[in-house]
Amino acid sequence: MNIRLKIIDRYVLREFIKYLLLFLVGVIFIFIIVNFFEQVDKFVAKKASLESIAKYYAYQIPYLFNLLLPVAELLAVFFAIGDMARNFELIAIKAAGVDIYRIFVPILMAGLFNSGLAFWVGGYVSGEGMRKAFETRMVEIEKRNYSLHRTFARNLSFLGRGGRLFFFGTINALSNTVSNVVIMDFRGDSVVRRIDARSGRFKDGVWTFYYVVERRFVGDSVIVETYSQRKYPEIKEKPFEFLKVSRELQEMSIPQLYAHRKALREAGLDCAGVDTEIHFRFAFPFINFVILFFALPLASSLRGHGKAYGFGLAVSLAFVYWNLIQIFKVLGQTGELSPFLAAWIPNAIFLVTGFIANLRVQR
Repeated sequence: MNIRLKIIDRYVLREFIKYLLLFLVGVIFIFIIVNFFEQVDKFVAKKASLESIAKYYAYQIPYLFNLLLPVAELLAVFFAIGDMARNFELIAIKAAGVDIYRIFVPILMAGLFNSGLAFWVGGYVSGEGMRKAFETRMVEIEKRNYSLHRTFARNLSFLGRGGRLFFFGTINALSNTVSNVVIMDFRGDSVVRRIDARSGRFKDGVWTFYYVVERRFVGDSVIVETYSQRKYPEIKEKPFEFLKVSRELQEMSIPQLYAHRKALREAGLDCAGVDTEIHFRFAFPFINFVILFFALPLASSLRGHGKAYGFGLAVSLAFVYWNLIQIFKVLGQTGELSPFLAAWIPNAIFLVTGFIANLRVQR
């Protein structure tokens, strides 16, 4: 019996992986081709080289892998198990005394493995790829003067720790100097202190500002003090930190998202968007297991339907799930729903539906 089960496990897993690789490469390729033809006018206008375009899309592959793996899994399970149902292989296996649920086990194990792989790719790899793709587009395709690591800027504003707002007329990280400085400290929505300085320098870990006018707002009163120079050790940001180019959330790894959330909290800002993104980074990979748990009983009942039906059903389910994710993600980002619930409710809906579908399987 064990030998027979091992043979069946290998056969089922082989068929599933064969279709999974085929559809995964296929959906990523189709996505890139469609996007390329949408952007081709811009590429031609900017005289972008084929090498730059290839790099731009190659850097996006980890992100596309994570995004499209559930779709490829859906298609793979409907074709692999659907073929077995249409060819009466499932009936033959059940006639041999093997429970239909036992046939699902190797595919569900593959789904768990894919969930772990997707978590690693989505949490630690794809963000860096999207950042490089963005840089490639800015510098090599659109020919913009862009750098992630600036050393100089004009008219720069920055929201720092504790809700402190900075404005610099100029800032130079190579000489550690600034000019035309305005700094405002907030308590809630109220300004409690404003610092105006003609210039400043960062040296030995401390900011010193020159020709300073400092205003403190106490109730309806304003206390004004002037200094030819004054040190501000409470300002911890360094020049390169001010010059850091902000990233989109999808360009961040999980550790970077946590660091970004901490900075927002220290500044007293709303973190709903970042919290939602963090929870989705954990929840989304799990769909690679949930979608198989949901789809396996449906695929095993396709004996009376052709491959076109299975393909259409898989695409429809992927479309429903993707829209469900987007709806709940917006609810989490806007604060209408807790980020945790927004991230996990789509999985819970499909998991519960999967339990119901599994209970109705003919064993």
